[in-house]
Amino acid sequence: MTFPERTQDLASIAFGGFLGAISRYAVSSSTISPNGTLIVNVVGSLLLGMMMYDYDYLCHISQRTRLTFGTGFMGAFTTFSTFAVETYDLGGNSAIFNIGINLALTLLAVFLGRGIIIYLFRRKGSAHGN
Repeated sequence: MTFPERTQDLASIAFGGFLGAISRYAVSSSTISPNGTLIVNVVGSLLLGMMMYDYDYLCHISQRTRLTFGTGFMGAFTTFSTFAVETYDLGGNSAIFNIGINLALTLLAVFLGRGIIIYLFRRKGSAHGN
């Protein structure tokens, strides 16, 4: 990889990160803690799941877009550290519930994202007579 390519990659990630951080702040500040963190982590898992499986099935998303939105945007939009701090602050049964709901919904969101891409892949194949 040449220096200009590396610079473009870093700029793409930085731009995506900027948008992701602003988006996370907008969602989190408009909800009651820890709901905002749950929302961004579930939405981020859905979108990242779709991006990951798009590469395997559809190949609609370019490498640059995966860097910008997968690494940059989703890296800044979703947040494990905030989840950990908020969970700690909840304590007791509320903390256990928060852990369970975050794990269940984010994993479900990845599976849903995968399912959407597989559905689109099959639909694309049937549209072409495959």
